[in-house]
Amino acid sequence: MKYLCLLLTTLVCFTFGFAQTKPQYLQASANGRYLQWSEDKPFFINACSALSLTTSYSDQEVKEYLDNRVASKFNTIQLCAVFAEMVKTIADSAFQNQDLLKPELRFWNHVDWVVKQATDRGLVVMINPIWKQSLSELLKANGPDKCRKFGERFAQRYKSNPKVIYFLGGNEAPDPVRAELDEMGKGIQNVYEGKAILAYLSEPDQSGMEAFSQSSWITLNMTHAYSSSGGKRYPYSINYDNRGSFPKVPVLLAKGYYDFGDAKTYLENGIVDRWGNRHVIRRQAWWNFLSGGIGNVYGAEGICYRNSGGQTWMHCTNYGSSKDMAILKLLVDKIKWWKLQPDVNHQLLVGGFGTYLNDDYAVCSVSENKAQAIIYTPVSQSLELRLPDFGQHCRLRWFDPVTGKYSPIDMRFPKKKKKSVIISTPGINHSGSNDWVLIIEGSRLIQQ
Repeated sequence: MKYLCLLLTTLVCFTFGFAQTKPQYLQASANGRYLQWSEDKPFFINACSALSLTTSYSDQEVKEYLDNRVASKFNTIQLCAVFAEMVKTIADSAFQNQDLLKPELRFWNHVDWVVKQATDRGLVVMINPIWKQSLSELLKANGPDKCRKFGERFAQRYKSNPKVIYFLGGNEAPDPVRAELDEMGKGIQNVYEGKAILAYLSEPDQSGMEAFSQSSWITLNMTHAYSSSGGKRYPYSINYDNRGSFPKVPVLLAKGYYDFGDAKTYLENGIVDRWGNRHVIRRQAWWNFLSGGIGNVYGAEGICYRNSGGQTWMHCTNYGSSKDMAILKLLVDKIKWWKLQPDVNHQLLVGGFGTYLNDDYAVCSVSENKAQAIIYTPVSQSLELRLPDFGQHCRLRWFDPVTGKYSPIDMRFPKKKKKSVIISTPGINHSGSNDWVLIIEGSRLIQQ
């Protein structure tokens, strides 16, 4: 009888305890600086952009692509449900008579299948309901009220899936469908009672919060930035500006240069139009991370736009720039990255950091307790550091952003606060470029 009671108790606990445990959803941290599953599980977004995944890939290709991205250490996929950039008539497949409230079930069942394939593999899906850049006329024809209801219905599809987050827009400012997009955002948040992770992807040099500064539905601030070759703002400068203007909304670099591999001949600076070479792609990711970004969206033209320019999507997964994203994530996973604060006023990196709004600019971030600092320099430089806050002794190491290997630096911290030291980069890294990451650990951290 005793064992029977124990068995019944176990079954009751399983039925009403474990089986009914609520799934964890992503949420903003208490200070609004990053995303987390819970207070002890911050989430760094390492995303790959595959906007055409639902509309251009075969079912087998979807599975192979997702398996590859998991193996390559990506944890998020950026995609779009209705993406008309490659198939102009895709809206006809998605809706009856171009009516947002009359979905074609076959199309939407396929979108649901793609989302489930991704989240079943443990990936977070960052999904856009409808790509604004090519479908503004459709949104305008449906009007704000239908757009709000469409947003509600779209959110209802995935509310029970904790690994789905959202973004609206599509590489353009909101006008002329600002009202329609605003209502769509409100519709999604209505379903989540204001707790959805929801962003807006705007035009270059503009963040989502800057595009919708008067709206309350944005909970993730997407940035879109290149460099002086592609716009007026850099990933680090737009981050600094937005962290100051919108301190309670996490910042994510959602669009920058894409890699186009051998399909493009890059200029001496590694850039041509909106594409960049391996160094440029890696550089923008590190710039973003150490200026306060909570993640990065990697872009390869042949993945995002399936097989574009003769670059097959599978070939693109082997780009060196794709592998570099895994190396950045390797370091992120070893540190308390959410404790880092950008050294905007150069309290630690006091000299040798290049020129602001220039390709040679080095970025620095320091942990709240001054136990750790990380500096990324995109070129060969002699970095001048003021280090007394870290203790009398320290450990400095170079980190190769291509291989993830460390090179030690033997030195002591200066005892006098006004003194500084100069550390020069060690030459070329494993890919033949001159960018390096400097990691500084104070005596308190070393002793742990």
